[in-house]
Amino acid sequence: MRLAQLGRSAASRRLPGLSPRLLCTAKPPAEPSGSVPAASLDAAGLPSTAPGETIVPGWLPGFLRPEASIAPDGFNRWMALPPVVAVQLSVGSLYAWSIFNGPLQRELGVIASSSADWALADIVPIFSTTCVVFGLSVATLGKGIETIGPRAAAAFGTAFWGGGLALTGIGAQMHSLPLLYAGYGICGGLGFALGYTSPLANNLSWFPDKKGMATGIAVGGFGSGALVCVPLASWLMAKYRELPTLLGMKDEVALTQEAGRTLAQVGGELQEVVVATAESLKVMPGVVEGGVYVVGTGSTGLSATFLTLSGGYTALMLLGALGQRLPRAFVEASFAKKSEGAGGDAATPPYVPVDTFCTLPQFWLLSAGIFGNAITGITLISCAKTLMSECYSPAYPLLVDGAFAGSFVAGMSLANLGGRLFWPSVSDAIGRRNTFLTFGALGVPILATMPSIAAAAAAAGGTDTMPLYAFIGSTMALTTCYGGLLGVFPPYLADIAGQKNVASIYGRVLASWACAALIGPKLMTYFRSTAMDEQLAKLAAQVDPTKFEAAFGAPVDELVTLTAAKAVTIPKLLELLPPGTPDPSYLLYDTTMYSLSGVVGMAFVANALVRPVDPKYFTGGGGGAK
Repeated sequence: MRLAQLGRSAASRRLPGLSPRLLCTAKPPAEPSGSVPAASLDAAGLPSTAPGETIVPGWLPGFLRPEASIAPDGFNRWMALPPVVAVQLSVGSLYAWSIFNGPLQRELGVIASSSADWALADIVPIFSTTCVVFGLSVATLGKGIETIGPRAAAAFGTAFWGGGLALTGIGAQMHSLPLLYAGYGICGGLGFALGYTSPLANNLSWFPDKKGMATGIAVGGFGSGALVCVPLASWLMAKYRELPTLLGMKDEVALTQEAGRTLAQVGGELQEVVVATAESLKVMPGVVEGGVYVVGTGSTGLSATFLTLSGGYTALMLLGALGQRLPRAFVEASFAKKSEGAGGDAATPPYVPVDTFCTLPQFWLLSAGIFGNAITGITLISCAKTLMSECYSPAYPLLVDGAFAGSFVAGMSLANLGGRLFWPSVSDAIGRRNTFLTFGALGVPILATMPSIAAAAAAAGGTDTMPLYAFIGSTMALTTCYGGLLGVFPPYLADIAGQKNVASIYGRVLASWACAALIGPKLMTYFRSTAMDEQLAKLAAQVDPTKFEAAFGAPVDELVTLTAAKAVTIPKLLELLPPGTPDPSYLLYDTTMYSLSGVVGMAFVANALVRPVDPKYFTGGGGGAK
């Protein structure tokens, strides 16, 4: 309490006439002319309310309260950008998620998946959960986030994001899927929402004359988060990983097959083991091909990596949170305009009230456009490393290894960053709506041709790398559109509905982005699983039944059970077939790409139907749009 009083007192001295009682008293004493009640700081990241109305919780510590973060006279507005970028960079590490898919699928087996390890369909929804919690949090807590201001919002975001990463590390160590969802999904989603939205909205008030550029720089920090996280997390996992216990070579150890599990005697008891293959060498250097390793020993290094990232990002975000500043001149100008004019709102630039806008066709069309355009980027990001490894590693085994796939993820982050910087600037020249239409015009044909590119790579057999780089270029183009989508949307909303309620409307429209995050990766894993089952059945039908039973300890009739236990895979079946048998892995994502192409086409139509809002729905500035 003492700290809060000191903070409020200090803030009052910085703005003459600003009484701390304004923040916690319903009927404060009258303000001298020219003072700036905190309750009126609507344009600087706080909601617009009548002077003296209670909006900021009394329990908020003084140094986190909005009035404590108002910039001093002469503050260089460009200095407001680094703290915003620091916070965005931290939560932007979310887009590196796909590099964790592989280690999580072999957390127990370490060098290969064991029967008790998680499947891709169990893991990818963690990323979706983070995005859904983000969308729901912004939609439901938007006004509250604005109320406490960007400094407090970023500070609380730090606690949730850093704590969520730590809980994820504990969940990986305990092999607890619920802890992973609670840590990365729920806590991470809350940290994402608090750290992303309010500082971003505040950034617009610093640069009202360069809205596209300011938004692009801020969200560019978010987009580059994975660019930093991918090499950092990969280095940490390599540093912390440990080889599991080696029992001996395959022909030296007595192995038993049971319900798809490979067992061996360890200390007088049967324990599950995994046998190292050529694929194991790609994920864990030092592994001996054909070696038998005990499940549950060794480590992928994932748990320690998450704990280390937790400490690093907590420190970086906290520095960014404490560096958040509100623009003093803009606040004073906003209050002066509000104090003039009989209507209190008459001098305010025209805007559409939040509740009104959410009933208009523009809201639903924009939501459909965001859903359709975002679903591609989110789906690709959620499984980027897995997609590259599964589709292109068989065709280019000497080129596409774990490091190459990791670089591909980093490249997508760079494309995401580039899109957030490039497309907002383009939108300043050609218009926001035309920019949105460009996303669809590019996305539909690119997605529709991706299956053909994968087929060309498989047919080339590693002799021609053109299809590989065509896929990389196509993916990067789509990722720039996704980054540009989020970079252009805030100023697009300001153009359509006015600046005043951008943060609140943005939060509600982002519910459709959350739906894309939930549906896209889920559909991808479903289509991939269906295609995988189909291709496994086709390959198994070509294998001699005797060889099949000898290899897996069960007849072909039990293929479904063996697949669920991760005993049967495409590479293992190909080992039982004649050399030169085509690897069908390139077909696993065809249905996904065609489906995404259709959804992007729907988004194009929705964006094309967006029209300016009728002036009768505006208030402020005389009640019409300018």
